[in-house]
Amino acid sequence: MNKSGDESLDFAERWLVDSLRVIRPSFAAYQVTVDMTNGLATLEALRRAGTTASATHLLIRASAIALAQNPALHQSIVGSRRIRPDRVDIGLSVTGETFIAPVLVIEGADQKTIAELAEETARRVPEVRAADRQKLQALRRWGWMPFGFLRRAVMRVVFASASFRQKNAGTFQVSTVPVEWAATSVFVASGVLVGGQVGSRVVALGGVPAVRPMMTITLSGDHNVWDGRAAARFLATVKSELERPS
Repeated sequence: MNKSGDESLDFAERWLVDSLRVIRPSFAAYQVTVDMTNGLATLEALRRAGTTASATHLLIRASAIALAQNPALHQSIVGSRRIRPDRVDIGLSVTGETFIAPVLVIEGADQKTIAELAEETARRVPEVRAADRQKLQALRRWGWMPFGFLRRAVMRVVFASASFRQKNAGTFQVSTVPVEWAATSVFVASGVLVGGQVGSRVVALGGVPAVRPMMTITLSGDHNVWDGRAAARFLATVKSELERPS
């Protein structure tokens, strides 16, 4: 009988915890702020045209374009192999039922417009959540493997597959959070870009204080792939895309 409110993790939760223990890349985090004046104008123009989009869709497209324009950064290290994908697939974190968010993989994201990205995510998010619930139910029923070291051994074999990683997390991940900024140390792809909440801030424009809608974006990258120069090049491209006039 459980005491003091203690309870055992169910089988699904045990698998999720062990997967986090397996996915521990050496990582570094880099951060820039973006003036979202033009980005918000783009979203307003889309709204007037009948398309509901958000800063998340802008971030997906900007990240995908940055990777397409910097192919040397579009790679991952899996075991002793360097994988260079032939397509930019962006994994979007979706709110789920557990502490590990399910991922919606958008294939060829750099080739899609903001409107197409908004339509695809609206259509597929319910499908991703339903699939995640089914997976959790299956793990709770069949994931009875008793020892953590056995579960972790299985997960190491699974995550050693480059095709598994790309299918389930894309070649790069994007997420947005309802706070000013956030970073993560756990990811399956080569990195994850997290966009914070857009908020009004005082910034210097030509030496004069001005209020602008700003967003902080934070790159957490696998240090086997990203160094400071690579991260700076990627973030500069993302920033340029987000601030580009529509």
